[in-house]
Amino acid sequence: MWYLNQESRSSIYKVGLKVIGLSCGATLGFQVQAAQLEERSAITGTVNNRIETLNASSPVESWTVLNRGVLQIFDGAVTDSVTASGGSVVNINNGTVNGMLRLSGDASASIVNGTINNATGRALSIGSTSSGDGGLLTSSARVQDSLVSGVGIGAIVAPLSDLTLNRTVVTATAGAGNDGEAIRLAGSTLHMSNASLGQGESVGLHITGDTTGPGMPAPVGSSTSVVLDHSTLEGLAGPAIRIVDAAVADIAVQNGSALLAGNGKLLDVTGASEVNFTADGSTLFGDLIADDSSTLDVTLQNGALLSGNLVNTNSVAIHSRANWTLTGDAEVKSLSLDGGSVTLGSTEQFYTLSLGELSGTGMFNMHVNLLDNTGDRLDVNGEANGNFLLNVRNTGLEPNSPEITPLHVVHTEGGDALFEVVGGSVDLGVYSYQLEKQGDDWFIVGTGKTISPSTEASLALFSVGPTIWYGELATLRGRMGEIRTSGEGGGWIRGYGNQYNVTAEAGFGYKQRQKGLSFGVDLPIPVSDGQLMVGVMAGHSRSDLNLSRGTSATVDSYSLGAYGTWLREDGYYIDGVLKLNRFDNQADVSMTNGTQAKGDYDNFAYGGSLEFGKHIKLGNDVFVEPYTQLSSVLVKGDNYQLDNGLRVDNGRTVSVLGKAGATLGRNLELPDGGLLQPYLRVAMAHEFSRNDNTVKVNDTAFDNSLFGSRGELAVGVSAALSKNLQLHADFDYMKGEHIEQPWGVNVGLRYGF
Repeated sequence: MWYLNQESRSSIYKVGLKVIGLSCGATLGFQVQAAQLEERSAITGTVNNRIETLNASSPVESWTVLNRGVLQIFDGAVTDSVTASGGSVVNINNGTVNGMLRLSGDASASIVNGTINNATGRALSIGSTSSGDGGLLTSSARVQDSLVSGVGIGAIVAPLSDLTLNRTVVTATAGAGNDGEAIRLAGSTLHMSNASLGQGESVGLHITGDTTGPGMPAPVGSSTSVVLDHSTLEGLAGPAIRIVDAAVADIAVQNGSALLAGNGKLLDVTGASEVNFTADGSTLFGDLIADDSSTLDVTLQNGALLSGNLVNTNSVAIHSRANWTLTGDAEVKSLSLDGGSVTLGSTEQFYTLSLGELSGTGMFNMHVNLLDNTGDRLDVNGEANGNFLLNVRNTGLEPNSPEITPLHVVHTEGGDALFEVVGGSVDLGVYSYQLEKQGDDWFIVGTGKTISPSTEASLALFSVGPTIWYGELATLRGRMGEIRTSGEGGGWIRGYGNQYNVTAEAGFGYKQRQKGLSFGVDLPIPVSDGQLMVGVMAGHSRSDLNLSRGTSATVDSYSLGAYGTWLREDGYYIDGVLKLNRFDNQADVSMTNGTQAKGDYDNFAYGGSLEFGKHIKLGNDVFVEPYTQLSSVLVKGDNYQLDNGLRVDNGRTVSVLGKAGATLGRNLELPDGGLLQPYLRVAMAHEFSRNDNTVKVNDTAFDNSLFGSRGELAVGVSAALSKNLQLHADFDYMKGEHIEQPWGVNVGLRYGF
């Protein structure tokens, strides 16, 4: 016989399932009683070249349908076993067969909302018989919204016959000489769709190349064709699909279909069989295994995902966003990529993929650890031809010295293959490293390394504190210029924005855009010589930092401060400011290969400013104010870690900034009694702090200072629209050795009282 006799199991199962709207991969709560196969000896009904219709009131009996007869089991009818041959037809609609439904000799069946349940053997047998002229008379069955359950084998399909399942479940438990195969095929066709399920106690689908049977010739070149469309095959204790005895099979698992295996083998190919396996738009977890005598070719396409080992695989083709994830070292004779990818190991375990040949275009996802000079490896023991990307996992963990020991990641025996790393370099801790070709091999090396995006973001956050503090101070300085001339207290509010382009001593650069709002109130205090004004203020600003390769950072600053200005009658003045800030820092790193990393911390800043100058009145309401200013801020450091493992430590950041400049302006009376005051201000500034801004990244020290000189230019206007209401606006520009402010603008409103 062309079915396999195998050792039966002693497990006892019972049925409990309603088949409507099953989902792929669902675990079914049913069991089927097992027993040895028994043929019923008494056939009490015969349909010979006529139509017989059964309903719920018809007696329960077995039926034989022949000579193009038609048996219809409708409306709750129940029968025992049914045998159909000679071009006969069996139609089931809301009917039940308690026994085997056997089709042969050009017979066919259409089953809708039906149940076929055989407690002693096979439930559905679709056979082929000799036509007498060297050909075969094949049979077919179309089953929809139904349940087919048997012992040993649920459904069996002979050579060149076919079975179509639509929203249908086929189950089998061990017994009757078999270990529990949901479906068995031999040179036949199976199509499962719309959440159909084949579940066997041992095997979901058994395919055999033994296509001979009593009175049945072996079809020349017959092969098995299987299509799973949004459906599932499951072997509860064994493989999802088992292929034996020199079978030839084409298997397509598509549209979200699933293979489930109790022993982890999705496909088990033995006995000199030949299999073409295609996963199309489906996700599979498990192994595809062939023995040494068999040939297994695998295709993954249209976003299919396979996580598992490929054992003794002849060829693998991965196309159109599909991915194969290894779960161990693997060996494949031929691998071709066309927009697909292969994932080798993980951060915990590295794997080697050995290939006989490699061709196409695609990506290899890899992991390395330069701490001990280990990692995933691609070994092509033949020619490699095509263009390939190595997506090496970026990390903030620090390696040993790759300059001394380059890490070998790809080996080939020739060909024109070009390998590149995603993003052009590999982030490993503080630096980004290069991929270098040496002969026919490729290594990650330390020559040409650059500061990694993670390091850039960390250094920028520890560098930006002083520019934030000075950006906020500029608005307050303008406020004190107003109140010196007004002599009245009042409330005020200012909005501002600016941009800084920074290049630190460490060699990296970033753009900082700051926007914020400040408000405060001040009062006059009587003094014997001139006038004294004191006030308090608060504010918030947000700074967005843009670094290279899509990396960014943000700082939210919250400030409180006190200020005072004293203008003597002879024109001399002194301005003083004390200010406290709290910074909320957030780094959003885009590592070289596009992987994201984050980190955050909070810190405080303390600072003050003292300015001395003189207001000198010239002719025609023109005035000039020469001044000098000394400002200093201390930004407390912190230590924190990005979620990619990069560690950053900064004790403190100190800035000491000196300025000397002058403001030239004119007071213009308006027709309605108001006053308009345009002005121009120029200054030179110098950053004195140089040795107090060291940042350690993974224990590598960087100088984060902005030491150097810079020039400043500002134009603005102040308008007193009434006795109490005053408006202000100005525009700033600054250029220095390590810093440039291409623009800065602030506008304000003051109401006196």
